[in-house]
Amino acid sequence: MQAKNLSRSPADAIARHFFRLAPLGLSKHAQLRESIIQAMDEGELHYQDKLPPEKALGDLLSISLGTTQKALGSLAAEGYLVRQHGIGTFISQSRRAIQKSWHYRFTDPETGEHLPVFAHLIGRSLVGDGPWTKVLGPDAQGYVRIDRCISIDGRFTCVSELYLPASIFSGMLEISAIRLEDVNLKEILETEFGYPTIEAKGGARVVRLEPRIAALMELESGSWALKINILGKTRGLQPISYQKMFVPPTDCELDMDFMGSS
Repeated sequence: MQAKNLSRSPADAIARHFFRLAPLGLSKHAQLRESIIQAMDEGELHYQDKLPPEKALGDLLSISLGTTQKALGSLAAEGYLVRQHGIGTFISQSRRAIQKSWHYRFTDPETGEHLPVFAHLIGRSLVGDGPWTKVLGPDAQGYVRIDRCISIDGRFTCVSELYLPASIFSGMLEISAIRLEDVNLKEILETEFGYPTIEAKGGARVVRLEPRIAALMELESGSWALKINILGKTRGLQPISYQKMFVPPTDCELDMDFMGSS
């Protein structure tokens, strides 16, 4: 189980995530952006924390000033940071836990209470056929793939890959990234597209993690984890979503009621 670290300085917290994400092959500005968001997710950066000066941060990470400014500028535009001219750059908001999470309802082994869940968008794209085609059915327009990291109270990280028929949900590629943070995506499928999820069933098995997934979960490549496949259906039992969840070893019990009835 990954413990929260509340004593690490903002510079140290950002650097830790930055170098950990290096194997993913992200551009440097994307790598810095992800580092800051993940440090927020894990409770290492807090509301009103001041970030290091841009040049100092760039020197620490061995990246250019322009790259640093691009990353911080995008985070400010999305509402994560506040940049005050002549004063500095500050964390602007606390993350809000997902309300009515269905698939990531872990309980604290000591209190028995559900732990707060925070979701961060890693990427989205239009993809072709794959294992999801068999369960969702063929779609001439392809499939929308949405990748997110799911922080469970900053204790450990899960990874989600969600696949949707593009003929219905291509608009998910146009929704602003900030709207896909800390939200149950099934609610967007219902409110924005009119397709409520009325049934969700899944199966699980233990797998060895590929390097990309392992890095996101802060585990060694080849580590064991639980992989859960979940098929969501709407009215008439029409399949509308296929999700792959990766869960690391943890002493927190996972509620397997995928519809989140409680």
